Amino acid sequence: MLQVLTGSQKGRKLKVPKGSKVRPPTSRVKKSIFDRLGDISGLRVLDIFSGSGSLGIESLSRNTEHVTFIEKDPSAFKVLTENLTKCGFLQSASLICADYEAALRRLKRQNESYELIFVDPPYDLYKTKEVSDFVLSAGDLLRELGVLVIEHDHKIEDSPSGFSRFTKPFGGTHVSYFTKEVSSE
Repeated sequence: MLQVLTGSQKGRKLKVPKGSKVRPPTSRVKKSIFDRLGDISGLRVLDIFSGSGSLGIESLSRNTEHVTFIEKDPSAFKVLTENLTKCGFLQSASLICADYEAALRRLKRQNESYELIFVDPPYDLYKTKEVSDFVLSAGDLLRELGVLVIEHDHKIEDSPSGFSRFTKPFGGTHVSYFTKEVSSE
């Protein structure tokens, strides 16, 4: 069962799209992520590969200012919208139903930026992309000292230039936290 762990919507059950396309983080992984992040109130958040919206909705429940959700699958997008409506968070959210690369280009053109970015891609994408590809593609939207949290299914050894990394394994799942370093310009 997928539910909000804490905050204003603590215990609220969230719908998950039917089928195996969406893989929401387990409660254990989600709790660990938010314990490590600490107080996120007032932050602007980007949730890429949103699925049911579990991470972004958890963020809103913990008083973030705004969350932008990116999900390309129409059935998952419908469930995401329903979950946001049920929680009363539509006014604090922007929803984009598009491929993540196109959505990121659009957000860059609009000069958007975020203190916290979640990236939880389908593991099939790791057949053609590396963790660093996702970090770099979203990194332009991350503010200095902002954190990008990404879930992946394999061990990684390095970080892209301009980022420091901490990784926590959970069996076959790994969660890495990339912090954007302060530029020296």
